[in-house]
Amino acid sequence: MQSVRLLSVALHNPRVETDRAEKHLDNILEMLDLAAEYDPDFVCFPEVSLGHAARQDGLLDEAAQEVPGPATEAVGDKARALDSYVVLPLYERDGDEFYNSAVFIDPDGEVQGTYRKVAPTSAEIDGGLTPGEEIPVFETEFGRVGLFICWDIKYAEVGAQLARKDADLVFHPTHGSGDRRCQTWAQYYGYPVVFCDKHGACVFEPVGVDTGANANEWNLPTVDADLHGGECRLSFTEVNIDTRSYTKKPVLSDVLDEYRGDILMHERSSEGLVVLESVSESVSLDDVEREFDDLEQARVYEERMRQSILEATDDSPLID
Repeated sequence: MQSVRLLSVALHNPRVETDRAEKHLDNILEMLDLAAEYDPDFVCFPEVSLGHAARQDGLLDEAAQEVPGPATEAVGDKARALDSYVVLPLYERDGDEFYNSAVFIDPDGEVQGTYRKVAPTSAEIDGGLTPGEEIPVFETEFGRVGLFICWDIKYAEVGAQLARKDADLVFHPTHGSGDRRCQTWAQYYGYPVVFCDKHGACVFEPVGVDTGANANEWNLPTVDADLHGGECRLSFTEVNIDTRSYTKKPVLSDVLDEYRGDILMHERSSEGLVVLESVSESVSLDDVEREFDDLEQARVYEERMRQSILEATDDSPLID
């Protein structure tokens, strides 16, 4: 069992005419001060929270930040005070290149790494953004953490890459929809997906539920703060990330016999999956997989079958 406390800040920063990056950063820092009341392990903001709509308004050069730089240092100070990881999405400047990025800041206030959106839209590319080239996974004391941004959800290989790198928890800062695909990735790959949009947020869990949902459909209250004309809703939940998806039912029966009361089974028969969840402080799914050699995660099984098919024919339409 590995519980994590997740705070998603559905911050809709305003399209102010002057000092946009500075005012957006003020709002982010104010929300991080408020975050202390939730004692989170992770805090996530929406896509390009720092610099919202700067590209569309011709302000990309003005709003883009160097990483590390003054903005990440200011957020790093708050992360250190919170003892939390912070996902800070922004427009990044690297030499002459600009990226739609999410910076992963650790509880020591340091930049642990940066994810650059690998599938920007045509409008973003035409507007001067460069696609990212890597899908990193970051090591934490809670497990391995991955990220993907907005339009990346359209490309299944992004989710598959995160799974191949054994991500335990994935953050999805966005300015768009993609709920059903997030649900599918969570259930199939076995990692929770933290969905954080400027209008609302939630966590899609592998067991087939979404938790901590807070959107604007019911006119739920926004944060009472002066945000330079912006508004914010908070989504807070605690999630067990020691969950994985499997396919072999005979082996699963043996697992449940061995670990009664320690392992929960969530059957997803319509998807041909079973999600196992450790609810014991003394037993992890890593322990279970070490004991049961033939217990194979669904995505590992299907990848093995892919390779068998590719070896059996030279003309398979499957992607290697």
